[in-house]
Amino acid sequence: MEISRRQVRRLNLWNGETNFCIAAEAQNGQEALNMLRQDKFDLLITDIKMPKINGIELMKETAENGLCPCVVLLSDYEDFEYARLGIQYGAFDYLGKPPEYNSMLDLLKRAEQYLHRKEQEEKLVRSLSEKLEEKIGDTFPSAELEQLIEAVKTKQQDITGDIDRLCNAIEALYGNDPIKTGTALKKSMSELVSHLKTHYAWIVNFIDGNKYRNLDFVTADGSRTAREAFGDAVKELYESIRSFEYGNSEDQLENRICRYVLENVDTEVSIEGISKVLFMNRKYISEVFRQRTGELLIDYITRIKMARAARLLCQSTRKTYEIALQLGYRDTEYFSRLFKKHMGITPSEYRNSSTES
Repeated sequence: MEISRRQVRRLNLWNGETNFCIAAEAQNGQEALNMLRQDKFDLLITDIKMPKINGIELMKETAENGLCPCVVLLSDYEDFEYARLGIQYGAFDYLGKPPEYNSMLDLLKRAEQYLHRKEQEEKLVRSLSEKLEEKIGDTFPSAELEQLIEAVKTKQQDITGDIDRLCNAIEALYGNDPIKTGTALKKSMSELVSHLKTHYAWIVNFIDGNKYRNLDFVTADGSRTAREAFGDAVKELYESIRSFEYGNSEDQLENRICRYVLENVDTEVSIEGISKVLFMNRKYISEVFRQRTGELLIDYITRIKMARAARLLCQSTRKTYEIALQLGYRDTEYFSRLFKKHMGITPSEYRNSSTES
């Protein structure tokens, strides 16, 4: 890896010779993936043979999640199978090692042209989408969407009817037009997520809102209709919220306790601390919480902490001990044992598995 990076760096093609510069370097595939999740890069040049995650796996993850628009694979392997796999997953090009000046210069010029075309295409798509959304906005079933949003916010026992009413209204307006229907469903999902982020201040620490906003309901996945995909996504989001927060009113003690834990998860939360904030006896709040939820308060606190840890492991490059400290655990070994007890695998195994799923 270090040799490959040095070979690329030594080519006098950066900061002047071309319009590209080396913005960041990674020591292995996992580190590169974490960087791609955190920041935006126009071009990724990756070795195929790397520790933790190899170049083909990195290419696959990058393509499936749209982490970088242009990826180039480097390898001293001459086997066509590697090039074929790279092309299959959307690699822009494949170069042998060590990369030569003229070959890399040609590649970078073509990459720049490719990125320019792609940017223009994306601008056109965005413009068309905005115009379509404007037209849809004039006839959009806002009342049905508001009913669904309210049902999710108040944690109604069953939201299937609310989902069906919205989908029926959209289908009645746009008939069999998959583009208008898909756009209306995407608009509905985006507004739902926005309202939930406002209503549940804690949600950003546990749930990836972009995962739902970026769902494509225009292009069917083959096994489900756009309506079914939308319904499944809303129900998944809804169940996630219900698993984190008990109760549906701040007048309920269990709801107030949950809100405090969720909003202060990045601190050293304790039953004693909660009782002081609520001006109530610790035994009383523990007993009421157990009776109304069926879960011990100490177990709930730990479950929420581990859910937050899982999110941090997926979205950051922080070390396990750093995440443990952030969540109020000074003993990293104890934190790791707790995490494995709840998730079934260690923090490092969880981070690696999250890149493969």
